Amino acid sequence: MSAIRLLIVDAEDRYWREAELEFASDPRFEQVSRAVSAEQALMKLHSARPSVAIVDMTVPSPATSELLHRLSTTTSPVPVVAICEPLDDGHVGYAVGAGACAVLTRISPPKQVRGIVLEASSGALPIQRDIAERPDLLKHLISEFQRRLRGTGPSTSAQCPLTERERTILELVASGNANKQIAFELGISERTVKNHMTNILAKLSARDRAHAVRIGIQNSWICRDQWEPAIVTRMVPSPAVRAA
Repeated sequence: MSAIRLLIVDAEDRYWREAELEFASDPRFEQVSRAVSAEQALMKLHSARPSVAIVDMTVPSPATSELLHRLSTTTSPVPVVAICEPLDDGHVGYAVGAGACAVLTRISPPKQVRGIVLEASSGALPIQRDIAERPDLLKHLISEFQRRLRGTGPSTSAQCPLTERERTILELVASGNANKQIAFELGISERTVKNHMTNILAKLSARDRAHAVRIGIQNSWICRDQWEPAIVTRMVPSPAVRAA
């Protein structure tokens, strides 16, 4: 792993003083720069030359958007870790849409922050854990991605490597259902659903569930416009109704 040059873009000072001690204890961190605003960060980009950036996205501004654009369009795109307060679906959704590879709050322990920065620097996507725990957020993100995709024109679809059952499971994932709900709907065990998901990720070379759904939509293997809303619990007829 190359030495990390970290740029922190946040007005909070006390929290980052403590976090900087954690970074200083790790020889993999070559430099830690600070900027109190996106405007200041834009002016420091050339001298800081960050390899990873932590950016406050709680109240984004035009300068924040410009900063994220500049970070993503350099010769070597800079991974961005978002600060979100609070860590709700709205903020996480914005961070994902803005290209963040991870999210954290200012109550995250400095050791955890250091670990997330190291993951981001290595090309990992820690944010997938946040999405996987928020099926409603995943459903919203896939809907938004499909909306944007419509404006890019038709794409050439490759042959789908998934079985019919795997495609059904991927559709249910994209509709916002967790493994337990999918197992109930299909009448199979949760372990079987997990095995199918492992096969799906392997066949699509997908990083995670969200990435797999995105690949499915891009290739027109799944289409959310035709799906029912998220699964509802089946109604079991009462004895009187069954007798009738």
